[in-house]
Amino acid sequence: MNNNLYGFTPKMGTIDAAMAVKDFVEKGLVAGEFIVLVSLDVKGAFDAAWWPSFLNGLKACGCPKKSI
Repeated sequence: MNNNLYGFTPKMGTIDAAMAVKDFVEKGLVAGEFIVLVSLDVKGAFDAAWWPSFLNGLKACGCPKKSI
């Protein structure tokens, strides 16, 4: 099971996702790391988005493939 999947997963919801982000940020801050959080509201955009371009842009910025 993917531990990063919260939507449409039994017994997992938005509170679980928010707590995972909170824990990730707290651990990074304690370790003295820089934390950047990007939140996108893409409701309805998944079907129309050109994801290869979006993902290539993230890769070009050095974003990791997986964080939390």
